[in-house]
Amino acid sequence: METSVTCYARGIVLPGVSSKHSSALVSPPSISPSFSSKSLKTSSLFGESLRVVPRSSLKVSKAKNATSLVTKCEIGESLEEFLTKATTDKALIRLMMCMGEALRTIAFKVRTASCGGTACVNSFGDEQLAVDLLANKLLFEALTYSHFCKYACSEEIPELQDMGGPAEGGFSVAFDPLDGSSIVDTNFTVGTIFGVWPGDKLTGVTGRDQVAAAMGIFGPRTTYVLALKDIPGTHEFLLLDEGKWQHVKDTYEIGEGKMFSPGNLRATFDNPEYDKV
Repeated sequence: METSVTCYARGIVLPGVSSKHSSALVSPPSISPSFSSKSLKTSSLFGESLRVVPRSSLKVSKAKNATSLVTKCEIGESLEEFLTKATTDKALIRLMMCMGEALRTIAFKVRTASCGGTACVNSFGDEQLAVDLLANKLLFEALTYSHFCKYACSEEIPELQDMGGPAEGGFSVAFDPLDGSSIVDTNFTVGTIFGVWPGDKLTGVTGRDQVAAAMGIFGPRTTYVLALKDIPGTHEFLLLDEGKWQHVKDTYEIGEGKMFSPGNLRATFDNPEYDKV
């Protein structure tokens, strides 16, 4: 489903990287009746870090000068250890941790779902939803439980959803829940893409305004690749057998490569130059 959010979410870039201004995403006057955060329930699949925490116990802490923050993040650290060193914004740390838990659950769902037509059901009798709708639901749940997401929208639900978080000190998130969901049955790599903006705006903003951007990659390995504003590079975390994210790689530049995306082969019919790649 190519919606305005599709174009916007798939155009998410890493903080500090140039991006084209998108005016396609328009905030609707009302919240979609098809989704209600009140209907969300805590899932034990999320693990300990997504248990409901009283809002009063969560305090926002931000650095007075984020650009002066010196980090010494090391390979082998956990996701929480990395984020604690990379930023003093506890609200952002919690949001990124909650999204990490959602990605962990989506990875399990993608592996165990048996897809036929538009419906998927696994051996545990979970909801008969298309796998991308299931991923969509899990991500909205994660944002709700973070307590620091004000608005969110996705490719599946392009209307802004009020997630109950604060506008001041909170964030707004746009995401594609499962890019490539139509090729899950072919066993190709698929993934989740999301961008995080400060405050309560998802319109009139660009990639440069993001405080964080990330993607979850579900393939032979499950990885969580993220970037934070004012922190150089992208940082990759591997999902271990015990369900923890471990820092395994940092990337600071992209060189010429030999990789080719099989999902984009149709472009060879429209672009002769692409056929030569």
